[in-house]
Amino acid sequence: YVVPVGDGVAGDGFVERLRGGLKAALPDYMVPAHLVVLERLPLTPNGKLDRKALPEPELASSPSRVPPRSAAERALAALWCELLRLDSVGVTDNFFELGGDSILSIQLVTRARSLKPLGVSFKLRDLIRKPTIAELLGTAAETNATKGGASPIMALNRPLAGQPPLVCIHAGFGTVFDYEPLARRLDGRRSVLAIQSRMLLDPAWRDRSLEEMARDYVDLLRARQPQGPYELLGWSLGGTIAALMAAELERRGQRVRRLALLDPFVPSREIGEVGLDDWRDDLAGFLAVMLPGVAVGPPAAGSEDADAIRSVISPMLDAPRTGSAEGLGTAMGAEELTQAFLTARHLKRLSVALPACLPIDAAVQGWWIAARDTDRLRLETQLGGRPLPWRTLGCGHFEAPRDEGFLADIAEHLAGPAAERPDAPTDAPTSDLADAAE
Repeated sequence: YVVPVGDGVAGDGFVERLRGGLKAALPDYMVPAHLVVLERLPLTPNGKLDRKALPEPELASSPSRVPPRSAAERALAALWCELLRLDSVGVTDNFFELGGDSILSIQLVTRARSLKPLGVSFKLRDLIRKPTIAELLGTAAETNATKGGASPIMALNRPLAGQPPLVCIHAGFGTVFDYEPLARRLDGRRSVLAIQSRMLLDPAWRDRSLEEMARDYVDLLRARQPQGPYELLGWSLGGTIAALMAAELERRGQRVRRLALLDPFVPSREIGEVGLDDWRDDLAGFLAVMLPGVAVGPPAAGSEDADAIRSVISPMLDAPRTGSAEGLGTAMGAEELTQAFLTARHLKRLSVALPACLPIDAAVQGWWIAARDTDRLRLETQLGGRPLPWRTLGCGHFEAPRDEGFLADIAEHLAGPAAERPDAPTDAPTSDLADAAE
C-alpha cells in the first residue's frame, strides 16, 4: 500500500516506475506482488493503522491476466473456476497459487478427461510440472526430452513480498502435498514453496546420495532466492534433507534463520546395517496410502523391478473400493504409480545409507510424536550437541502435517523472530523411529 507524498508524484506510470525501482534495489522475494495506491492510510480512532480497512488488490483487473481464447482454454478455465470457486481465471494463473490442493488436483485431472474431444489431455504429474492452463494445453505435444528441465520447486500458496518464503522439503514419497494444510493456514501471511523429488518429474533422474540431493536443492533454491535469510521445514525424511540443506547453505556463507523439523527421520549407522525392508511389504503400504479402500493382496514373488511392480499396481486401479476417501493414485495411471513407488524405494535406500546429519548453527525447532526421546537426543548430538526446543504432538507420524497443534504452533513461531541459538528444551519427553519412507 503506497501513499504518494508531494504534488504530481503519482502521475502516469507511477506504479510501474515504483516497481522497477524496487526490483533494482531488492531481492525478488521482497518485491510486492501487488501495489495499491491510496490517498491516505485508514486509521483507527486511536490513530493506528486499520488493517481491516485496507482494500484488497484488484486481481481480476490486473493487466497481466490473460483471458482464455480458444475453446479448449475456455473449457478448462470454466472447470478451474468451478473447482476453485472463482469468477474468472487467466491462462497464465498458477493452479496451486489460486488455492488448488491435492484433492482438487485429483478432481481436475479426473474431470478434464471429458475434454479430450477438445484436445485437452494431461496427467497429475503434468499439472504439477506445468500448473497453468497455457502450459497444460501444450503438454500433449511435448516430448520426453523436455521433462528433465522442469523445476521441482512449486508454490503452494500466493506469493507474498517482504519476507523470505518458507521452503518445505519432500518426505519419503517425494511428493509435497502434505504441506498443503500449512500453506493454506499461512496464505496471505507467508508464502510457502515446496521442493518435490526430481525423480517424480524425470524417471531417468537418480540422486546418488542425500548429501548430493541437498546440494542440488540448495542450487535450485539460490537460483530463486540468491541470498538469505532462509527458512526451511521438513517432515519425516524431509527433515533430514532440510538439515543437510541448512548445513550446505551455512557452508556457502549463507544465513539460515530457522530450521523447523516435524517428526524427522534420524539417520544412524545402525539403520544402515539393518538395510531395506522387503519391497513387497513397502509396496503394500504404498498402495494403502495412494489407493485407500482398495484391497491390496500380497505381491507374487519376484525381483524388484518396474515390470513386477506394474503387474501388481495395474489390477488395483480397476479394483472395487470401500469408503469415500480419495488418494492421489486415483488420478494417476499405472506408469505414474510405478515411478512414484520406485522413487520412494530409492529415497529409502539413500536414507539408510546416510550415517548422520551435520552440525549447524541455525535456530532449530522440533515437533515430535510421542516416544521418540532416543531419536531426538541422537539428532541433537548430530546437529551440534546443544539442547533444542521441541514440542510433543498428540497424533501419529502420518497425521503430523495436519495436526492442529502443529499448525497453530508453527504459525505462531513464523510470526515472531527466530532465536539465534536456542539452548533449552521446552517440552516433556517424547521415540520409535519413523520409517524413512514415511
